[in-house]
Amino acid sequence: MNTLRTLMVLAVLLAGLGACRQVPNDTVKVKSGGAEQDHTRLVTEARQSWDTQPRSVEKVRAAFDKYSDALKIKADDYETLWQAARAASWLGEFMPDRVARRPLIKEGIRWANTALKVAPEGVEARFYHGVLAGMLGDVDHDYGLNAARTVDEDMRKLVESNADINHAGPWRVLGVLQMRAPGPPTSVGSLRNARKNLLLAVEKAPDWPENQLYCAEMEFNWARERDLPQEAQNARDRLQKHLLGPGARAPAEAAFEFGWWQDKARELLKANP
Repeated sequence: MNTLRTLMVLAVLLAGLGACRQVPNDTVKVKSGGAEQDHTRLVTEARQSWDTQPRSVEKVRAAFDKYSDALKIKADDYETLWQAARAASWLGEFMPDRVARRPLIKEGIRWANTALKVAPEGVEARFYHGVLAGMLGDVDHDYGLNAARTVDEDMRKLVESNADINHAGPWRVLGVLQMRAPGPPTSVGSLRNARKNLLLAVEKAPDWPENQLYCAEMEFNWARERDLPQEAQNARDRLQKHLLGPGARAPAEAAFEFGWWQDKARELLKANP
């Protein structure tokens, strides 16, 4: 699955650098009176909505709402918490309404915080915590600088422990952050480091088209910075092979997401003729 997250795509836009709000650290508050059987039913229905292919905003929003109701009854199960955060990150990436995404992203961060409280070393929770922090920085620029630091810290922890999740997700997310963020001393941007991490993501999960998409974006940037036309041609060839050519195929669990990645690939080619 993507992340989304999305990710999961990460675009930490660091406009309005004067403001710097902190990524929320609050956790779920459980309401009394909920029945265990209701919790189990809601979680089962949420997972069914999530697993239905191809995904859609409507299906994942249904999963999000079911997880939300379940976690108001009981919020001590790590698997449920990180899966709820995953649904939030997917909506944070693919919902078209920027304003509507913000509260869902913040709720996902709350779920990820709670998952990390339950299991401090939880790989999935750490990953989606970072992804959602980046999305918060995107939809609300007041969080931009702190969001970038949070993404960097979370992904570095995962990379340093070689914790692979979401098809080399930590290397991909860290690489995209480094590619798009301003450089020091403002933030953590570094095209050289982005190149290293995105090439590693491709090496670790070459069949995941999202890795190829962001590696191509990096190659276009590298070609401009270093005056290396062959790097731009490498990017074009990469997009054709993995996303746009006749042999390109959507992963079984990412039919909806693949169409979105293809649109991004076409945008890249249009911007880099």
